[in-house]
Amino acid sequence: MNQNTPEPLAAAETLAEVPEHVLRGLPEEVRLFPSAVDKTRIGVWATKPILKGKKFGPFVGDKKKRSQVKNNVYMWEVYYPNLGWMCIDATDPEKGNWLRYVNWACSGEEQNLFPLEINRAIYYKTLKPIAPGEELLVWYNGEDNPEIAAAIEEERASARSKRSSPKSRKATASAWRPDALHPQRPTSPGSVGRSRPLLQPSSRDPSSKSRLFACSLTAPEVTWNR
Repeated sequence: MNQNTPEPLAAAETLAEVPEHVLRGLPEEVRLFPSAVDKTRIGVWATKPILKGKKFGPFVGDKKKRSQVKNNVYMWEVYYPNLGWMCIDATDPEKGNWLRYVNWACSGEEQNLFPLEINRAIYYKTLKPIAPGEELLVWYNGEDNPEIAAAIEEERASARSKRSSPKSRKATASAWRPDALHPQRPTSPGSVGRSRPLLQPSSRDPSSKSRLFACSLTAPEVTWNR
């Protein structure tokens, strides 16, 4: 076999192939159309104004070990205290939701979404207002970006507030049982943990290699994932 033979190009996605449950799950502010950043993919486009700070999610997919992953384009890797790093794989559209179709920005300037892990689930949050006719594009430059760092801290403050609320304390007390005395790593509700994406570098984007680095969104008070 000729080792220089190029690999076959991936077939372009079409709207006709999008599962019905994905279309039903679309928020009213967005629709699916061919992407402007990758001609082989479907993208998510705003049809109504989307305010800064809007949160979408969670990202849905099959939970797999890394060794079970066949394609690393449509997935995130999430850390579970008892399982380690697990992949949330939406390669199969039937197993994912509409967030599967959000594409990666070619630069931080194009970015209008950033990823956030809450309770071991991935959400996308708007970094700035998105106007009708703009494609939703995500990037994970993390806390290097002051605006993203501020948004992450806002989520952490919200999580701390929820944990300290009387309702939360009452629920914790009522759920007490003897086996809770065994030493366990804390998994408090609302904790902002860490995640990292598994991505296929794009030959169209020279900076895409930077996307392979881990994304750390760890709350200072959470120690189980360090």
